[in-house]
Amino acid sequence: HLQKYRFLGKYLLAIDATQYHFSHTIHCSACLTKEHNGKIEYSHQALQPIICHPDNGQILPLMPEAIKNEDGTDKQDCEINAAKRLLPKIRKQHPRMEFIWLADSIYATAPFIKTILDEKEEFIFRVKKGDHRSLYRHIETAEYESHRNVMGNTTIAYRWYKNVPLNKSTDIKVTVIQAFVIKKDKNGKQISTMVGVWITNIMADQANIAEITRAARSRWKVENQCFNSLKNCGYELTHNWGHVNGEAFNFYVVLILAFYIHQILELTDNLFQWCRKVCRTYAELWEDLRVLFKMTVFDSWEHMLARCIEVNGFDPPEIV
Repeated sequence: HLQKYRFLGKYLLAIDATQYHFSHTIHCSACLTKEHNGKIEYSHQALQPIICHPDNGQILPLMPEAIKNEDGTDKQDCEINAAKRLLPKIRKQHPRMEFIWLADSIYATAPFIKTILDEKEEFIFRVKKGDHRSLYRHIETAEYESHRNVMGNTTIAYRWYKNVPLNKSTDIKVTVIQAFVIKKDKNGKQISTMVGVWITNIMADQANIAEITRAARSRWKVENQCFNSLKNCGYELTHNWGHVNGEAFNFYVVLILAFYIHQILELTDNLFQWCRKVCRTYAELWEDLRVLFKMTVFDSWEHMLARCIEVNGFDPPEIV
């Protein structure tokens, strides 16, 4: 199943941070702090890496990195510092896997890109004009190559600029990719919409530009398939579990492990896949299983899943 996640010859690894606790009163020594409107805001955050694929609905989470304040340090931790700690850990934990790193614009900095280049790996990062004014000014007059994919009434247009300086203070050069969706309205007039702008160290050409863009857009899976599921689909990520010695992160890790197991079950287990279909949402599935677990003694988890399918009006597959 892991081989199905290879894309452009490697594995797409998307990273992003999420907040899983926020309060004006409940806090611990590891909480991040921020003053807003005269009040102190306390929070817990984590940097979450996932392996994803444009065509796969399931994601594979890797070990997250806590964004937290340490005892004895005056400087507050941040997302970028957590990413700098995370990268060597992932390389040590998965030495035989080759990654293409996907991330938002705040990671598209010379120091972080250099850490990836030092590991001889590849990246595709979103860039925004407000964060990269020098780069945007450069491509206004630079030469570019282009390509188009026509799909019915919709055209995807690509432009890419090679050897673009990342900024004025570094010698790092990148390829800048722009993607546009071109459609015709009811009057036949063409309307062009910018899909995104990314930088990469992958050599782009007409043969792979569409795949590079698909990989870049997969970064959203860390927000949609991961954080959205954990916060809105019955996992209750944002519940406050513990604030004595910073142990809230341990509960985050346990929740990620549970979520990871469910992603594997969605990939591999017929009974679980049936349950997902008949219950439609994770939240409905958890509620049905909680009721069944409370009301009945089952011979096995498999029999409980089969019963869940049955009470939803379907014939469960035979259990061997």
